[in-house]
Amino acid sequence: MVNQFVISSGHGKYVQGAIGILNEVTEARKVVNRVYEILTNNYNGAGFKFHDDTSTTQSQNLSTIVNYHNSKTRILDISVHFNAATASATGSECLYYSELTLSAKMSKAMANALGITDRGAKERQELYFLRNTSKPAILLEVCFVTSEKDAAAYRENFERLCQAIAKVIADNLGYTKKAASISNATR
Repeated sequence: MVNQFVISSGHGKYVQGAIGILNEVTEARKVVNRVYEILTNNYNGAGFKFHDDTSTTQSQNLSTIVNYHNSKTRILDISVHFNAATASATGSECLYYSELTLSAKMSKAMANALGITDRGAKERQELYFLRNTSKPAILLEVCFVTSEKDAAAYRENFERLCQAIAKVIADNLGYTKKAASISNATR
């Protein structure tokens, strides 16, 4: 059996994250859906994706997301978020509890795909998701929703970003690319 993953969007339908030029919840869901699709269609990956559509408080939201992750058989947990700060803040980063090497690779891959600053891997053991998932976990901060530069880079390079995220996960979990079918090659 192939190593499985769980990927989820941060926050939820009723527990909004950062809102600026981009909406964190909306965009995190798009990234999760596309990365999941790439890993399960273009690679021999297997796993689960999750979006919280029920929680109404931050505490409930965090518990719901972590409980979903911990209910699945998997090797790696991934949570997708977007950052917020001043209008001049820019860059991608990846937060971790114990996964420094993977987080550094992910941060660099996201930044390179978007053509923005690599803010690097950051240890954040106090974060509920990273502290309470029972498997190794990373929390992606794709870019800043408050930055015109980041928002433009994200919109322009969405597919490159998702392919880069998927490749880092695939490499980490030992997935291989599926051979393109003849019908796909002729499209």
